[in-house]
Amino acid sequence: MKKKLLQSYKLIKIGDWFTIILFCLLIIISTKLLWNMPQGEYLEIYKNNELLATYSLNQKITKEIKGKKGKTKIVIDNGRVRFSSSPCPKKYCIHQGWITKANQTIICIPNEISISIIGAKKGYDTINY
Repeated sequence: MKKKLLQSYKLIKIGDWFTIILFCLLIIISTKLLWNMPQGEYLEIYKNNELLATYSLNQKITKEIKGKKGKTKIVIDNGRVRFSSSPCPKKYCIHQGWITKANQTIICIPNEISISIIGAKKGYDTINY
């Protein structure tokens, strides 16, 4: 029984480990380099799927929006944005934290408010014909 275990450990040789580590590093590096979303420039606030307001991210302000369940506070802080308070029960929108990149979105479903960051030009996830 011990011989079988020792033989199974010897199936992966030093060259195999080198190849596995090399490909893992290659995947990590290519993900960092190629999956780089641009920094956002503007914030769009939607209420009930209608555009409510657009703000520049280059400021430091707090906005209070009245939604279906109550008041929601949105904080814009020099290039990043987040929900700081919300009347929804589970507060998933608050736990989402800060967003900074173009095409990132946070949604407060019970209060029907969402925020989206947009860049200098509109980006698309998919294009339908």
